[in-house]
Amino acid sequence: MIISKITTQKKNKHRFNIFQKTNGADEYAFSLHEDLFIRHYIRKGMELSEAEVKNLIEQDAIYQYYTLSINYLSYRMRAKSEITDYLKEKEASEEAIQVVLKKLEDERLVDDLAFSKAYVRTKMNTSSKGPNKIKQELMQKKIPLNYIDEAMAEYGTEQEVEKVVKMMEKKLSGTRKKSFKQQLMQLKQSLMQKGFTAEALEIASQEVDLSVDDDEEMEALRYQGEKIWAKQARKHEGFQLKQKVLGSLYQKGFDMDMINRFLDEKEEEM
Repeated sequence: MIISKITTQKKNKHRFNIFQKTNGADEYAFSLHEDLFIRHYIRKGMELSEAEVKNLIEQDAIYQYYTLSINYLSYRMRAKSEITDYLKEKEASEEAIQVVLKKLEDERLVDDLAFSKAYVRTKMNTSSKGPNKIKQELMQKKIPLNYIDEAMAEYGTEQEVEKVVKMMEKKLSGTRKKSFKQQLMQLKQSLMQKGFTAEALEIASQEVDLSVDDDEEMEALRYQGEKIWAKQARKHEGFQLKQKVLGSLYQKGFDMDMINRFLDEKEEEM
């Protein structure tokens, strides 16, 4: 083809439309970013082979994907897999994606190890997630395992235990309507689900005051006991009612002496 006309795009002054003559009229052929336009010295009257046109179009597509990636990276650091998924959504070819990733890596704009370390530090300082959960998230982002292991060193046992202690103290200090034993067990299960290790939970449990306030425990028992009593009283009475209530309260982690004290109180009301 022979370039017959060149115009600047109205919505993007950094892109140029390239035209060729077809049946005596200028017909749009393709467009280029100004960087490629200047680099290849594109001009009116220039003759291009099909292979050269194809190459220019491919280079321009890669340049556009590169520009999109730069904008995507402007909000925060990204893993290679995130860039890959983003470009796939933009319908980039596998070849174009690899070219863009190589360029970004060469310019140190994408670095999975640096990303992983920053990710661990951020999650450690700004979230309630434990190391196992963070490691799982990095694996989902397809970070190499050796990078993950190196990055996880940022989240040491000391920092983990400190975080667990604070969370346990906060959760156990408020008013409660469950037995201390049940509350503690559920708290530990929750912390495990958040990704904290059994080792950290064990160490933290030794540092946190786990003594039970008898008045608070009795108040929680009465709250649970009244609910259970009202429910079981619809079906049972007498000795059988007391046994049903006793069994339910014991399963909820309450002390047997306190349970009997509650049952004695209920018997006095009858």
